[in-house]
Amino acid sequence: MSSNGFTFRPENVVWEITFACNMQCIHCGTSAGKRRPDELTTDEALNLVDELADLGCKSLTISGGEPLLRKDWRELAARAKEREITTYLITNGFAVSPAVADDFLRLGFKRIGVSIDGTEEVHNYIRQRPDSFAKCLRTIDIMHDKGVEYCVVTQVSNANLGELDAMYEMLLEHGCTGWRIQMTTTTGRMKDHANMVLSLDNYERLIDKLIELKKRGKMLIDVGENIGYYGCKGSDLFDGMPYFGCYAGLRVAGIESNGDVKGCLSMPEQFVEGNIRDSSFTEIWNKPNGFAYNRQFTKETASGACHDCRYLPLCRGGCATTSVSQSGCRADNPFCMYQIELKNGIEPIDSENTLNLLRRFNPEALKESKAG
Repeated sequence: MSSNGFTFRPENVVWEITFACNMQCIHCGTSAGKRRPDELTTDEALNLVDELADLGCKSLTISGGEPLLRKDWRELAARAKEREITTYLITNGFAVSPAVADDFLRLGFKRIGVSIDGTEEVHNYIRQRPDSFAKCLRTIDIMHDKGVEYCVVTQVSNANLGELDAMYEMLLEHGCTGWRIQMTTTTGRMKDHANMVLSLDNYERLIDKLIELKKRGKMLIDVGENIGYYGCKGSDLFDGMPYFGCYAGLRVAGIESNGDVKGCLSMPEQFVEGNIRDSSFTEIWNKPNGFAYNRQFTKETASGACHDCRYLPLCRGGCATTSVSQSGCRADNPFCMYQIELKNGIEPIDSENTLNLLRRFNPEALKESKAG
């Protein structure tokens, strides 16, 4: 399906293969725990992999809950490998053993993400399990010894913002070469812990710390899609490269363990577009007026500071999940470094790449633009 010359294709799919989890993490965006009674059967799941491949899926991230608690995860990964889909997996590390690490290698996973959210006391508090931290370190040591490509994944909140320096050194000691850092949003269990979501002051502190960590150069810092955007620091964070906003329903899809389809797995339930037991994934993806919040995005979609923002044609309000969780609107996102800087009297300095995009999509903005 296409619109205005842009072809909608589920190139990157995140698939929650089970809702079962052996932890009760405070920040869990879906409140995972017990297996859903109506999760897809093995045959349904294998057929879904084939359908995704036929639609042009290039990468598949297997997630949960805790994906290793689903008994047939190896079969699903093997089918994805057979269909030449690049596969990733995100785990809390608790069920990883040397034998499982061998399976990761055999099944050709591109990278395994291991969730670590602080040093021992803070991590175990967030994960609500006293033996979680030790298991995580054992997991990354196993994968390092086995030669499994992995990265650490961290959700940052007020609870662990001050942990990042200590974590950086700890991860280096264990041979970690990649660290993906995202911001926790007010979704799932975090609705009951909203005071843990970063304040805007702490959000700016996070961006300062990420820029600093990237400059250290000893580890690849992979910044999550819900951090930064434009402005001086936002541009620094992405090395002057432009940010093009949320790709949910355009190039990205999320699938829940019962077959519900969203543009992004992190989005709340009101964004479910259909279920593959009622319509095929292909029919859901190609549904007229489907994923309208992104496929039919206009200035009228935005409100608040986003509505008249110079960068709106580019970023479209940033991460949809973050914006909806904070303001209830698809594009009224308080976590925007550009808007924070404007309030502090700081004008943006645009890279040449960004200037060229503004010339094309928002030439009026160039009247007050400064070039970097």
